[in-house]
Amino acid sequence: MEKVEIKSLVYGGAGVGHLDNGKTVFVDDVVDGDFIEAEIYSDKKHFAFACVKNLLTPSKYRIDPVCKLSKVCGGCQWQQVDYEHQLDVKTRIVKDTLQKALKKEIYVERTIASPDNLQYRCKVQMPVSQTKTSKRILAGYFKKNSHELVNIKYCPIQPDIIGEICEYLKEAIQKKNIRAYDEKTQKGMIRHFVFRYSSTNKKILLIFVVNSKSTAPDLRIIADDVMHKFPQISGVCVNFNKQNSNVIMGENFELISGDDFIEENLEGRIYHISKGSFFQVNPRSAVNIFKTAEDMLKSQFNEKIPVLLDAYSGVGSFSIWLKDAAERIVAVEDYPQSVCDAKINLEKNQAENISLFEGDAQEVLDNFVKEGQVFDAVIIDPPRKGCSEKALEAVAALSKRSIVYVSCNPATLGRDLKKLEELGFFIKRVQPVDMFCHTHHVETVVLLGKDGG
Repeated sequence: MEKVEIKSLVYGGAGVGHLDNGKTVFVDDVVDGDFIEAEIYSDKKHFAFACVKNLLTPSKYRIDPVCKLSKVCGGCQWQQVDYEHQLDVKTRIVKDTLQKALKKEIYVERTIASPDNLQYRCKVQMPVSQTKTSKRILAGYFKKNSHELVNIKYCPIQPDIIGEICEYLKEAIQKKNIRAYDEKTQKGMIRHFVFRYSSTNKKILLIFVVNSKSTAPDLRIIADDVMHKFPQISGVCVNFNKQNSNVIMGENFELISGDDFIEENLEGRIYHISKGSFFQVNPRSAVNIFKTAEDMLKSQFNEKIPVLLDAYSGVGSFSIWLKDAAERIVAVEDYPQSVCDAKINLEKNQAENISLFEGDAQEVLDNFVKEGQVFDAVIIDPPRKGCSEKALEAVAALSKRSIVYVSCNPATLGRDLKKLEELGFFIKRVQPVDMFCHTHHVETVVLLGKDGG
């Protein structure tokens, strides 16, 4: 046992302190300012991992978690941290990460709070398993740093109705003797329950992810029963995934009943979001991101943005939001389902000034460069892995004046910002936004300008 003072919280969720010998130690379920008695369970050459055995003096930022399973479930890391302090921690994490990557002082504005920090999560993906003896169906989230499932009956960060439906499904599947998927044997049918929830109309799209190439008759019966029991469910789909991997959903779907999409209305912008498309899991916080990007772009132009390029445009999230702020928008997306949704969204929002290009972002942008096209501003919202160097080179070549980079990963953001600075752009504003409350994850919106501009 060692007594440790937790000095800070880091990206990944752990707290950091130092052992008596000066070695850095990482501890879960703590708050910066905690003074603890720690038990080391992994001692490396330069650092160690430990767990809390006794909380000797609690931090002034420590609160009682809302969830009784917070120390077990791996879904949230910071339910024991006061929410306002979470925002400060995320601000510091973004600042430290960017300064380390860019090797200079960076001013980072305070993280914008989510309008809701409970029941905010509108996309829920629950792995399903089964006990060996009783064959009881379980669904929930994995324990921290493991693939052991924690059975969840109530999750405070998702709408209550999802927990109620999940409990019904577990019982119904067990009664029908439908087996849950076993990762080790690769046998069994039900892999995941996926819920897409509309914060606008409170409707739910339910997706069964199955280890099969076709839909079992009993699953169709359950789908009918659950829709009858819960009128909030507007549609049920089956997704077929026989891959031996941690990829949650496969490429093929079957609509069993109802609609295969949900719809959000965010301050008058309508978003049609189908079964496989990406959309921000916290729609009300997404509005903060959209508004931040809009404010950044408007600050660079006296009137409307003449021509805006929206790369990695998805279902048209940013393009639809920015349609009145630009004379013309060119949107680029490669995922076919998102392209279909984007076309619907352009029509629903009467967005006649948006042109949609389907194809890999890097390839399409390279073609734009070869054609000699230029845009007054570019907005990019890449996946967690960030952008390739070639994609960044194309973005820099295509933008006359401004780039807005929206990131969900501070580490890859720092790497990519370093590259964009080498390509002649400089950071003008950094604004983190809290999308995933009570977790270490943070979204960041960055405005870059042309060097000397």
